[in-house]
Amino acid sequence: MDTHGNGFGYGGSYTNNNTNQGHAGHGHNDYGGSNGPRRTYTPITSASSIFMPSLKRCVNTLDMSTQLLKSSVSMLDEATSGYPRLKTIASYNKKYHLVSEQDITKAREEVTKEVSPQLTFLSEKVANIIFALEAKEYELMDLVNVEKEKEQRRLQLQKAASSGLSNIKKLKSLTKRKEELSRSASELDEVLDQKRQQFSQLLKRVSTGGSTSVPAKKQRRGTNHESRELAQLEEDRRNEIARRNRELQAIQQKIEDKQKAVRELRAKSAIRDGDNSAGQDVFTPTVPWNLYLPHREFLERFDADILVDERDKDAYSDAFTRLSEAYLRELEPQQAMVDIEQNKLTREKSRKVWQMRNLCKQLFPEDSIGITMVRILEMLVENPDSELAYKSERVQAEFPPEEERRHNLGRVVTILKNLGVVELAVETRIPEGQEPQEDNGEQELEEQLIVRIKFEDS
Repeated sequence: MDTHGNGFGYGGSYTNNNTNQGHAGHGHNDYGGSNGPRRTYTPITSASSIFMPSLKRCVNTLDMSTQLLKSSVSMLDEATSGYPRLKTIASYNKKYHLVSEQDITKAREEVTKEVSPQLTFLSEKVANIIFALEAKEYELMDLVNVEKEKEQRRLQLQKAASSGLSNIKKLKSLTKRKEELSRSASELDEVLDQKRQQFSQLLKRVSTGGSTSVPAKKQRRGTNHESRELAQLEEDRRNEIARRNRELQAIQQKIEDKQKAVRELRAKSAIRDGDNSAGQDVFTPTVPWNLYLPHREFLERFDADILVDERDKDAYSDAFTRLSEAYLRELEPQQAMVDIEQNKLTREKSRKVWQMRNLCKQLFPEDSIGITMVRILEMLVENPDSELAYKSERVQAEFPPEEERRHNLGRVVTILKNLGVVELAVETRIPEGQEPQEDNGEQELEEQLIVRIKFEDS
């Protein structure tokens, strides 16, 4: 039943004065009022309830449409919020241009010109840093070697000092033993003298036939028996004395050896401490003296060739020996420095050869030229004269002539000559494998092509 008078019903029928039957909905002049026609509603039947689900679906669809419309409006608001910006962008016109290959190449060249110096500078900087680190590594290695040598010397000094103390203790014990043996030998000599006196007295009594104070039991013994006993006793004493003398000589020899060792240790310690008073005339070459062997041998030969009066030769020889040993002793502290410097130069040489090898392989990578160049330079550096005969057996074995196309030895020598690294010379020399003749006979000679390292004259 419509309580608001808006003409909506619940599916029931109604009647009025103009019509006999009506349906739910708006009717003509159905908005009632005080002057409207009178409407009469009838109860809802089961037939009119079938429209309720359709109406509910319509209401739900209307709600969904309203929500969709609201979301569409919000999306449109968000989409049109950047309209001024889009308007500004749309006001510009985008133009497309074609770039020629020549312009691209030119741009690449310009970029290369700008980047190449920086790359070169950075590569040189990196190389310098690497070389500096290598030099620092070598310096640290030298310092480590010096410290090791100092530690070894300190250990040797400690060992020498401990051995010297032990030798002194042994010397004292041997001296004490010698004194004891000397006392025992003197006692044995006294006993032997007493026995000899007794023996001589017995011989006198036997020879004179006089009476003796010997007991009767001993008097019954024969003279021969007593003499044999005395002879045996004297022989035993002599053997004992000889044995003690041999022991004494052995101990004396040991004492002399120990004294000699102690003197040598004192002389060496005095030399190390700078005090040469203990061993002034004693000079023993150490291992680093191999560097000075020709120098020392020359001084020794020169001493033998001094032409002076025979009466004064010994004095001159002693004086020259002292002077030469003092001179060599002054040079001795430089041995370690020379050894370290030589090791340093050897390592520097190895490092330079390694750099040269890498440089040749980088500059001449084609046709095995770099490898051949590296080997030629190594052979020149290894040779004491820094030269090679082009047709020597060593070169022929390394680079066979029939394999010239493989190793390109001729091209390598030409390149090194043009670079100013080596020089070529034709010299007349004795053929390889032949020894020079000492007589005045004709020596067979041949011309050889010599390849040597070119040194700049300072």
